[in-house]
Amino acid sequence: MIRIPWGAWLAVAAGCAVLPAAVRAQDGRGDNPHGQLPKGLDCSSCHTANGWHELKSPLAFDHAQVTGFPLTGQHATVTCAQCHLGLRYDQVHVAAADCVGCHVDVHQGRLEGACSRCHNTSGFQEVPALALHARSGFPLTGAHLQAPCESCHQNDRGGAFAPMATDCMSCHRQDYTAASMPDHATTGFPTNCEQCHTTLTWQGAGGFDHAALGQGFSLVGAHAALQCASCHIAPTGALRFTATSQNDCVGCHQAQFTSAHSGTGFPSSCTDCHNVNSWADATFDHSQLGFALLGAHTALPCSSCHIQPGNALKFTPSGQNDCVACQQAQYDQAHAGSGFSTGCSTCHTVNSWSGATFDHSTTGFALLGAHATLQCSSCHVQPGNALKFTPSGQNDCVACHQADYNRVHSGSGFSTNCTDCHTVNNWSANIDHTSFFPLTGNHAASCATCHTTSGSYAIFTCFQCHAHDQSIMDPKHQQVNGYSYDSNACYRCHPTGQRSGG
Repeated sequence: MIRIPWGAWLAVAAGCAVLPAAVRAQDGRGDNPHGQLPKGLDCSSCHTANGWHELKSPLAFDHAQVTGFPLTGQHATVTCAQCHLGLRYDQVHVAAADCVGCHVDVHQGRLEGACSRCHNTSGFQEVPALALHARSGFPLTGAHLQAPCESCHQNDRGGAFAPMATDCMSCHRQDYTAASMPDHATTGFPTNCEQCHTTLTWQGAGGFDHAALGQGFSLVGAHAALQCASCHIAPTGALRFTATSQNDCVGCHQAQFTSAHSGTGFPSSCTDCHNVNSWADATFDHSQLGFALLGAHTALPCSSCHIQPGNALKFTPSGQNDCVACQQAQYDQAHAGSGFSTGCSTCHTVNSWSGATFDHSTTGFALLGAHATLQCSSCHVQPGNALKFTPSGQNDCVACHQADYNRVHSGSGFSTNCTDCHTVNNWSANIDHTSFFPLTGNHAASCATCHTTSGSYAIFTCFQCHAHDQSIMDPKHQQVNGYSYDSNACYRCHPTGQRSGG
């Protein structure tokens, strides 16, 4: 049920003391306190028979249809008297779309178009600010999106935002003229800030054409990441260096050139070897100096061969293959007194000292078989590679292996020509036993059966092995013609070594 404020009822009472008068007003016979009502609308549209102060809920008429003004949003919650002063419905001076008839125009008429272009009936502050700002000719992007409205509309209180100039200088003149580096005002930078800057940040201006204001000096490579103060003095932007052109590197980098190349005769045109991205990874062609950097030399730091600063040489090789001029210490350690050539490349490569391809046969002793896998120190004394042994030739095995011969064959009368039985691959022997004692029958046993002492390969007679064999002492053996304990007479009857004879 809707209740009309008492003040409104007093106004009604003043114009209409009794119900018949109000009724007569509908017939034109009296004054209706509400004024002339629209056609089809009478007292019963709002009032009930219970009394004037009691109104119907809801009212029996459509406000939007009757008046052309829909009651939406906050308009639906206001009382009739807030818009119809004195409850006079025939004297409404507010058009349906005329917001300023009721509401104060905080924009003071400086914005064109109806209020409904930006506002709605739900709330004065509920406006699509970004979309509206985009239509203003100044879209909010980058850092502007984070800025509070009052940071730009400083004099517009209560949301009374008025149009403003859209050029950068209107807000950022202080930034332009501040003691920054470079001083934009002194250097004559354009006031069209967006030529260099973006709305994201003042720093890292990407559109600035350094070549245009820097006498043709473009910021490329590592220069692009430098702070302005690296080359300019704040706040005027005066140059710290006076490079004459884009490639006049030494104009700025004289100290670096002196430290690395002083006295070397290197050209001061740094781009011959270096690039704009880094001092490292220089593409200097070392072969121009008569010494190409090949193999392991390519990975060496310059300081391995040059003295810093200045790059003076630690060594003075006469040419590309004069290895010993730099590697004298390594040569002395490995080859001193050996008569080896100082032309290291004869055996070694530029990739590594190890894995030398020396042809040992040039010494008169080829490394064959097991010799090929031996360490040099097995036969040579370090440093200097002096020989531990002095074989007279390739087959003079005992010159190196005298101890091995003595351990195995001492007193046996075996030849010192080891290759008669052994090979260069291993000590395992390939002996033709038939040349001095055929291994037949029971004799075809392991060596240790007869050669019971390790390393003893002396030649035996039958009686030396079978002296304690009782069968030999049998009387019939005594009758054998030519029987002798000092010979191999047993073979007359036992040619194959069998006990039963042959």
